[in-house]
Amino acid sequence: MQFLDSYFLMIMILLVIFVLVFIFSGLMVLKEWERVVIFRLGKYLGVKGPGIIWKLPILDYVVLKASLQEQSTDVDTGRYISSEGSTQRVVGLVTWRIDDLKKYALSIDNHQQSIAIAIHHHVLKDAESMMSDAAYIDVDELNSEVEEALESTFSKWGLQIIKIDLHMARYFG
Repeated sequence: MQFLDSYFLMIMILLVIFVLVFIFSGLMVLKEWERVVIFRLGKYLGVKGPGIIWKLPILDYVVLKASLQEQSTDVDTGRYISSEGSTQRVVGLVTWRIDDLKKYALSIDNHQQSIAIAIHHHVLKDAESMMSDAAYIDVDELNSEVEEALESTFSKWGLQIIKIDLHMARYFG
């Protein structure tokens, strides 16, 4: 009889330990500016955060942990030779933030690289078209054209442009 009581007690202790490990393995603590996108069995479940969140172990997994803070991407298009013969290049910074985390997680893969490529492509395309029209690029006009072009791409990805600050760098020699 005493053997059964100790056996029952050992099983109960193991069961309690298993339940506690199960519960604590699903806990996550997110900072105020962090959010996570969670999938359950491969299907979008939702966006959670900030604070203490719990996901069901084994069934739920975090697809993306993202910051809602402003982020910046450097722009450097490389050198151009203008019609007046001077070597130029466009350099600058594009500041953006995540506006819709669901779109951001589901629309693109390799987020930072995709954003950098899109920015570089639009800056390069607009700078080349402006350079073919005139010897000098109006930086304000370039900033507004790039912002207009990026706005449609970024809105599909759940991103918002905060600021575009492009400059012309000239080389003499």
